[in-house]
Amino acid sequence: MRSVIYILLLMLIGSDKLASQTNDLIFVKHFTKKNKVVLRVLPKNKTSFDETTAKAIEVVRYDNINGVLTNSIVIEDLLRSFHIADTLNWMKLFRKDKDKAGFIYSMLYPTNTNEKLAADEKTKFEKMTFDMMLLSCDLDRDIANACGLYLADSSISNSKKYTYKIAMYTNSMSATTNQLLSLDIDASQLSTNKNITDLKGKSKKRVCTINWQAANYNSDYSGYNIYRSTDNVNFKKVNRSPVILLSTQFEKNKRYIHYGDTMREANKKYYYHIKGINFFGEEGDASNVFTTISITDVTSIPFIDSAKVIQNKMVKLKWRMEDDKETTLPKKYILMRSDKDNGVYKTIYESSTNLNYSDRSPGQLNFYRVAAVLINDDTLFSYSRFANIIDTIAPASPKDLKAIVDKKGIVTISWTKSKESDLQGYKLFKSNRLNDEFVQINNKFITDSFTTDKLNLKTLSKKIYYKIAASDNNFNASALSEAIEVKRPDTIPPQAPILVSVSQKTNCIEVRYILSNSDDVNKEILFKKKIDEIEFKDYYTFDPKDSTGIILDTLVEPGQTYEYQLRSSDEDKNISYSRSLDVLFETGFRKKINDITFTVDRTSKKIDLTWKYDEKNVEKYVIYRSKKDEIPTIVKTLEGNTLQFTDKTVNMGNVYEYRIKAAMANGAESIISSPVTVEY
Repeated sequence: MRSVIYILLLMLIGSDKLASQTNDLIFVKHFTKKNKVVLRVLPKNKTSFDETTAKAIEVVRYDNINGVLTNSIVIEDLLRSFHIADTLNWMKLFRKDKDKAGFIYSMLYPTNTNEKLAADEKTKFEKMTFDMMLLSCDLDRDIANACGLYLADSSISNSKKYTYKIAMYTNSMSATTNQLLSLDIDASQLSTNKNITDLKGKSKKRVCTINWQAANYNSDYSGYNIYRSTDNVNFKKVNRSPVILLSTQFEKNKRYIHYGDTMREANKKYYYHIKGINFFGEEGDASNVFTTISITDVTSIPFIDSAKVIQNKMVKLKWRMEDDKETTLPKKYILMRSDKDNGVYKTIYESSTNLNYSDRSPGQLNFYRVAAVLINDDTLFSYSRFANIIDTIAPASPKDLKAIVDKKGIVTISWTKSKESDLQGYKLFKSNRLNDEFVQINNKFITDSFTTDKLNLKTLSKKIYYKIAASDNNFNASALSEAIEVKRPDTIPPQAPILVSVSQKTNCIEVRYILSNSDDVNKEILFKKKIDEIEFKDYYTFDPKDSTGIILDTLVEPGQTYEYQLRSSDEDKNISYSRSLDVLFETGFRKKINDITFTVDRTSKKIDLTWKYDEKNVEKYVIYRSKKDEIPTIVKTLEGNTLQFTDKTVNMGNVYEYRIKAAMANGAESIISSPVTVEY
């Protein structure tokens, strides 16, 4: 108790509402209300209290206008504890609470009963009683007033600022005082208490235990009152003495207050809220409301009377509480079912009145439990009850079969997983023909929704068929699924196509061919490339009707050698090639030179010719010249890498015509160019 009081005092002293001026005797705390300022005097220790009580305190109030103090009024000229002979005031306290008043009276005016105590014990006793007195003053303003530690000024205006000067008389008989401190107060700033928002609780049977984190409110409240209501409107206090946050030396970090209250009426809703008591003995606003329900004590658990299997199709159940007198107490019953005794139970029925149910869709293995939900939402569970349905219904046929096969003949078959809870597995069947009997090929159940099979690739049959059947734990088998067709992977390339011949024609190359006669060919292509190129390029894709025939390749250039090859491929991307043949396309002629330019230099007496020609393997260029309307004659033969000629044998006043012809290394020639006319 002493440590609690000490902590409370420290919090009280550390508040930001204390007077700013310091002294060795007291602190003063204030609380501003409408038309009232309340002051609490806080002695620093018992010695300070004894001195201020013996000499008395004077409190004077001033109007504070911009720091100028005017209009002094003595609010209290003798603030001290009730005199020992003040029978009238003491009797009022005794009538209100004789135990508390008696304690304060004995503390203020002790007898000699503790004279026999040792000095240190006496000091501890006096400190303890002093701390308890301060705590009593925190919780009860009448006690604080009796101890001379409380003062209310009801003559203020909330539109003004005030300065309170607190002074102590020099002795009990003196009229002179020594100022202890001054306190500036803006009366327009009303004080507030912290709202309590974390009230929680729980109830068991007819005892409600509420709790809140009182440590969060230590700077605002020294204690609390508990209020209860049955209509959430009219609340009554249930505690006789204020509830405080008590801690021992082993609970230095204690933060919560827990308070238990007995709810008198069963099956009734109760509402609780709390109010904090500030350091001026006044209650703050009500906290949030905690709501709970008191229930009649239930001493038994639910009990399943019977679980009968009807025609192997449904289970009829009845239940009650073990103590039949308590059957009507729960607000509802919940029936649950699982396929395992310790498995996950799912709700299949709930009711507040019916105590029986017919389960028309049971599984093969059925474990039932009943939960009784009490008025306060506590739940009681029965022991499980077992009911067995002999399964004669086969699972549904598997659906959505799919199959993928790789080059090695490994088939992966998948399907949609069946929804039956008692499924044991699947059987795999296959046949070489759709209309033949399907044979089971697995000797153990397939437990997943896919499986694999290895195909024999050395067979003439190109397709294989699969079906799936599902089986439950009672070996009831489903009908076979729809068949899925699987094409065996083809690893044999088609018969190679034949490239019969390639030959030059006047303006093209003739390609004669015979395509593959394999029936699984799906694409045949003629490839072509120049002899100096590395890779073939697609030239023509055949239509299946083009089994034999001729292709005329007109995209050829004179003097170029072309190579041809055929390719056939099937659906499995097996490929076969024909032989490759090449042919030189040579007509003996090349295109004429068209890009010829000239310049005339009369000062140097010459004509310069230049030209461009992109044909390859040019051995020589032959230059022809003539005068207008004369026959051209050769004037110069140049090497094939020369693209320029200068004619210095020209005379003024003539018109010349020049022609150029290219001669190839293989004897072919270009067509002679058109004449280029030059006036000199």
